[in-house]
Amino acid sequence: MIDLSGIMTAIVTPLNADRSLNEEQLHKLIDFQIDHKVQSILVLGGTGEYTALSAEVRRQTVDAAVRFVNGRIPVVIGNLETGIGESIAFTRYCADAGADAVMVMTPYYVHASQQGLIDFYMELDQSVDIPLLVYNIPYRTCVNMTADTLAYLADHMKNLAGIKECNNSPAQAIDMIRKVGGKINFLSGEEFLSVMLMALGAKGAVMASANLIPDVWVSIHRLVTEHKTQEAMDLFGNYTELIAAMFSETNPGPLKYGMELIGVPCGSTAIPLTPVSDTAAGRMKKAMEELKLI
Repeated sequence: MIDLSGIMTAIVTPLNADRSLNEEQLHKLIDFQIDHKVQSILVLGGTGEYTALSAEVRRQTVDAAVRFVNGRIPVVIGNLETGIGESIAFTRYCADAGADAVMVMTPYYVHASQQGLIDFYMELDQSVDIPLLVYNIPYRTCVNMTADTLAYLADHMKNLAGIKECNNSPAQAIDMIRKVGGKINFLSGEEFLSVMLMALGAKGAVMASANLIPDVWVSIHRLVTEHKTQEAMDLFGNYTELIAAMFSETNPGPLKYGMELIGVPCGSTAIPLTPVSDTAAGRMKKAMEELKLI
């Protein structure tokens, strides 16, 4: 099984004004992440604006990210398709492009049952040959994978490598860690729960805010693995206002503004996402100034 322990940055997708990929900025962003010792990157997740991009731009982003990383760290690609056919097709594309794993979101809109989720991931698993991660984010999809369903998949899928769990229920996350934590990579996707869940056995975290503060998250993970949980919590506490500002509007508008401020520009957001408002921009800038990030 691929080892995805540590901090995985859910990177933004640098875009030009016409919503095409800015490869130069993507290369700079990837080098910035690797220079700050993140253990892996997630390309084209929600932070990467998957649903707002054309299929052509998604494929170009996959190819460019794999090329720029060049084997230095694992590259995980987000797959946010809701239909099994398109999900299989894009996962195959990522495998052929040289990605190390694909993170597949639970199918949305249709409100699948737990059996429907099992059928979806089992068919995907039987159709591709690349490590897979489940992406469970019920506040976006209105579909929640339970711990029992995940445990079933962990026992029956040949390619299941892990889960990015974005349920805001600590109880469910802890139940998942208890049931599958020794079998797959359980990764927290929620900034405000991640330190606690890593201390309770999560292998790591998939963090949007690591675009901006990768070194902080790497240090937090290291402290947790050294059983210095209070120190990890204290360090995280210094950045809670910045993270709150980052998510005060739909991600990644404020985050892309923050990247501009630190000299790693990534363009604006793609419609229907909107650029950062003046209010959120002011809050971001103030928090970053207080932390001496700018």
